[in-house]
Amino acid sequence: MPKIQPFPALFAGLVIGMLLLVTSQFLISMNHLRVLNERGYSAEKLRVALLLEGPTYDQGWNSSALESMTELQKKFGFTLEVANNLKPEQIKSAAIKFASNDYQLVLGHGVIFSEPFNQVARSYPRTHFVSFNGDAPNPNQTTIRYDMKPAGYMVGFLAAKMSKTGKVGYIMVDKPPEYPQVKGFREGVKRVSANTSVVVGKVPDFNDSPSAIKMTQKMIAQGVDVIYTTGDSFNLDVITEAQRAKVYTIGYIADQRYIAPDYVLVAMMQDVRQCYRMIMEAAVQNKLPSGTVMYGLGEGVNQFSPFGSMVPQKIREEFNRELEKFLQRPVSYGG
Repeated sequence: MPKIQPFPALFAGLVIGMLLLVTSQFLISMNHLRVLNERGYSAEKLRVALLLEGPTYDQGWNSSALESMTELQKKFGFTLEVANNLKPEQIKSAAIKFASNDYQLVLGHGVIFSEPFNQVARSYPRTHFVSFNGDAPNPNQTTIRYDMKPAGYMVGFLAAKMSKTGKVGYIMVDKPPEYPQVKGFREGVKRVSANTSVVVGKVPDFNDSPSAIKMTQKMIAQGVDVIYTTGDSFNLDVITEAQRAKVYTIGYIADQRYIAPDYVLVAMMQDVRQCYRMIMEAAVQNKLPSGTVMYGLGEGVNQFSPFGSMVPQKIREEFNRELEKFLQRPVSYGG
């Protein structure tokens, strides 16, 4: 039998070793891909776009979204791009821009983003689009809705309790998602007193501060002495204007008592951080649901700030007893 030469034997061994190494690396890579598919995106590689219709400094709806996402970016390490002050006609092109550049998650912070996302989502199935208070007809869409009627009821209850003139006001944006809260507000007022008048002022846009200021002045001239304002950017102006006339207000979205500590009774806050926290945790795990997700008082997403010092203890106790009824009836997360 001929002797095996050292070099061919060594070469054969190296080839076999390389094949084993390549095979091993291939199997490890395939397993890594399988784990990623099961767990979702790698958080470090997840590209997220946040779209805002207003400024990032409004101390309300828009700024709360930016603060939430910046905080979550530190936790999860995803890439975040922000587009703010978007006009309605700019939203569709902005959504297309991010989706075509491989952003896996596009967040539209408001109902105004719903319809443009509906038009774009089907063409970009690898991007998930999230908006608030709208529709989500495609499998790569989610809409977050707040169950606002109970919150409106509680605000109306407090406004009627604190009114001396028997006239309370509600400044709203004239859009369908706002109507349930107005209905709840009226019911809360009626629960306290059938004789208290409700003056509802409608503003065309969430960022229309001039119209909101005029509406505030008009209400005050009519004798309204408690005003609830549910705008985005214009809340700051409404509260400031009411303070000049020594009229009470109720804040919205954030704890806005700091704007006028002697005149803001309480704030109906929306925990935007909690919403985005749940969205990002689900996205990283590839478990972001399609369709409608709803949150309300029972889930702690809607909650009230501490009372201002002007609210008597007796009224605080009555308010908290009424609130407890809603906290015992949590809303379903599904929809």
